[in-house]
Parts: sequence; C-alpha cells; structure tokens
Amino acid sequence: MRLLLLMAFSGTALAETGAGETLPSTADLFSWSYLGQVIASLALVIGLLFGALWIMRRVNGVGQAVGGQMRVVSSLGLGQRERAVLVSVGDQQILLGVAPGRVAALHVFDEPAVAQDITPAPPLKFSEVWQNVMGKKDSSS
Repeated sequence: MRLLLLMAFSGTALAETGAGETLPSTADLFSWSYLGQVIASLALVIGLLFGALWIMRRVNGVGQAVGGQMRVVSSLGLGQRERAVLVSVGDQQILLGVAPGRVAALHVFDEPAVAQDITPAPPLKFSEVWQNVMGKKDSSS
C-alpha cells in the first residue's frame, strides 16, 4: 500500500530526467498539435498501403501477354515452393515443373490437354482475396 502511494506522489519527481529535461505530460499528449501529427502519420501509412496495392495490381498485369502466343493456362502447387505449370505456346501445351532455381519440361502435348478460355478470368478483388486468406467463404457464390 505504501508503495502505491509513493508511486502516485512521486510522479512529478519521475518526470524530470538527468539533464533537466521533462517528459511530456498527459496534457501535451492530447494537444491539437500532437493529435494533428498522429492523424497525419496515420494518413501517410494508409496512403502508402493504397499506393502499394495499386502498384501490385499494376505489376500483376505485366506478366500476362495481351494477344501473345504464350500464356499460362493452369498452375498447381505441389509443395511449399514447387509448382506444375501448364503453358500454351502456339498450338502446343507444355507441362513445366517449377522449383526454386529450376524449371523442367515434364511433357509436351501436341493437342491441347486443357481447353483454353478465350476470355481471361476477371481480376480478383482485394475483399475476395482477404476473405480467402481469413478462411471466410463468400455465401453468394
């Protein structure tokens, strides 16, 4: 009990540092200038997040050839870092095994093994990706 009283009354003694500087009081923490700094910092962080999302959306579209002869038809994760990728090149489809530091052709199909869609799938919305990551499935689909 004495310790709590001692701590309560020694708050002013603890506010002074060795160099004669004082720590900010609670009144300084709720001043308009401090709140303005906090709000500006929060706005900067949110702006950086939206900028990063916009850049990621732009960069994801770079790898897809528009009207080109080569495109990824399908991809399947086989392990933590290994994938099987079906690539369409002209009239042929090639099954590739992709691992860190290595890409190997597993099989070449003369006729299409998987039917190719003429229209590409619409890009995923951030909310759909977030729901998949969080394990929540959309009830409308």
